[in-house]
This record gives sequence, C-alpha cells and structure tokens, in this order.
Amino acid sequence: MFYASAYPNSDISAGAMAAIAIVMVGVLVFWLVMVYVAAREPRAPRGRQPEATGHAPVTAPDDLAQDEHKETVLRG
Repeated sequence: MFYASAYPNSDISAGAMAAIAIVMVGVLVFWLVMVYVAAREPRAPRGRQPEATGHAPVTAPDDLAQDEHKETVLRG
C-alpha cells in the first residue's frame, strides 16, 4: 500500500545542507565587507591635497562674547 502524506519529503542531504550554509556565510561576509567599504572616509585623488575633514571652530562675535548672565542694573 502506498502511504500518502500531506507534507512533502523534508529529507535534505548533508551536502545540500553544507552548500546552503557556505552560501549563507559567504553572503554575510560580503555584506559585512560592503558595510565596511561604505563607512570608510573617501580618499583624496592622487596629486591633490586632501580637503579639511573638520569644521572651523565656532566663535562668538565680540559683542556676544561677554557673559550674558551678568547681573544688570535696571533703572526705572
């Protein structure tokens, strides 16, 4: 008698399982390398000076450089 099951055969060979694992690890390594490459600071082209990577320090104008929290005398 033939046994009919509602579920397909779930047997998978060890070679197929190893191939799936190797492909998945390769995809993970590829993804990590691409994230590393995308996060790097770009290099300046040869023969050109690299541009400044930082911002100029922010300084307040002379009239704002005074302490704003000094007590003021109100005349009224």
